[in-house]
Amino acid sequence: MEQRSCLRSAVKIPVLLDNIGAGDIRCASRDVGMGGMFLEANSPSLSKGEEVQVVFSLPTEKGGRDHYLTARVARVEKDGVGVTFFNPDTATFRTLQELLKYSKSQNLH
Repeated sequence: MEQRSCLRSAVKIPVLLDNIGAGDIRCASRDVGMGGMFLEANSPSLSKGEEVQVVFSLPTEKGGRDHYLTARVARVEKDGVGVTFFNPDTATFRTLQELLKYSKSQNLH
């Protein structure tokens, strides 16, 4: 049974996982919460406990704005990877709020 400390919402957006050891992995979010997200990827070459950078873009009035969140791999499945955000600061919290607000306004569920 999976244990989550935060509720998640279904959100589909393109995401890039920057993994220092293995390079970039292009994937898509499946669900997002204040504590982490699940990313759909074919046979991801990651291991539990690895640190990754989660990168995604959200539109603004002036174009797009890239967001960067530091995360740790919590689980690896054949169809993707679950990550948890760690050492969240105020900027991380605001970024996640912005993503969840954007997903509701755009019906990205």
